[in-house]
Amino acid sequence: MCLAMGAFSFFTTAELRAEGYTLERVRAEVGAGALERVIRGWYCRPGADRGAVRAMRLGGRISCVSALALLGGWLPPDAGLHVGFPSHASGRRLAHRGAPDDVVAHWHPKAAASVSAFAVTPVDQAIADVLVCQPPRFVVATLDSLLHKRVVQRNRIGALVLQGPLRTHYLASRLDAESGSGIESIVRFGLWAAGVEVRIQVVVRGAYRVDVLIDDWLVLELDGRETHAQRQAFTADRRREATIMRDGRIVLRFSYATVVYEWDFLVDSVRDVLRHHAPVR
Repeated sequence: MCLAMGAFSFFTTAELRAEGYTLERVRAEVGAGALERVIRGWYCRPGADRGAVRAMRLGGRISCVSALALLGGWLPPDAGLHVGFPSHASGRRLAHRGAPDDVVAHWHPKAAASVSAFAVTPVDQAIADVLVCQPPRFVVATLDSLLHKRVVQRNRIGALVLQGPLRTHYLASRLDAESGSGIESIVRFGLWAAGVEVRIQVVVRGAYRVDVLIDDWLVLELDGRETHAQRQAFTADRRREATIMRDGRIVLRFSYATVVYEWDFLVDSVRDVLRHHAPVR
């Protein structure tokens, strides 16, 4: 094993020894800041994810959406730090101390005791946590992102969903690897749940790929950026919208904040536009 390539930059004492590290060398690198002692038996590089470090020091492992985000998964807003703890008594010391307000605890079954051998909860268990923790739209957004980035294969993720709670089984057929962003997944799934069929990543006028297309005439553009501070980007977006609308299409643009915090407004807006403008067109 190449030490620099340790999983998530975490290493066990055994792994260090296998690489020829003596106790004196470990102490020297800790003193020099090249290694950091996390908990007994575990070390990390200075660049290791601080949430994962914190989870270990709380007695568990980073899990659920927090763990999947390290693999490129979409992270819901205001998610906090999700930590998986073993179900046996020694794993419940956090409950006796009182969990910090920003920590979401997941109690893993005894069958998952091997999780302690990992720096980060394995993907299968993290997905199992997501299924019981997050609302359906966030589950879809997270799992879509794993498919889109090819972190997990479709047949595997489908099997994991079917192993989860019965109430989430239907989500296995609602995942789409083509969704390029979390908010796109939320809109696609959320509008389907509201009775509105949509298509994503559709090319119109031969050159413009739109985020969401409804009935071939209503375009939804989703803006994940914090601001249009760059004047050039602002101008390009408006030019693009004007071109798309030249053959009669209507464009609605929604921000990240609207998608995740004002969902009812988005749905009502889409329904009203469909009701009032479809007959005219």
